[in-house]
Amino acid sequence: MSGRSSDIEPHILSEIMSCIAEIAYGEVVVTIHDTRVVQVERREKRRFDAVPAGKCAVRENRDRDRL
Repeated sequence: MSGRSSDIEPHILSEIMSCIAEIAYGEVVVTIHDTRVVQVERREKRRFDAVPAGKCAVRENRDRDRL
């Protein structure tokens, strides 16, 4: 394996691209051992806006300005 994206199995590449496309805030971490992708993690952030009376409102991440 030379490290080119064409050397990555299509289903793995598809999974990575899907994780990237579906996340609004957070990280996609790809773990590689001995030149092979062995794990993909998606860490998504959920942000809350403060509202009166101790309640929380979930912010629509895709509709807000990005940080």
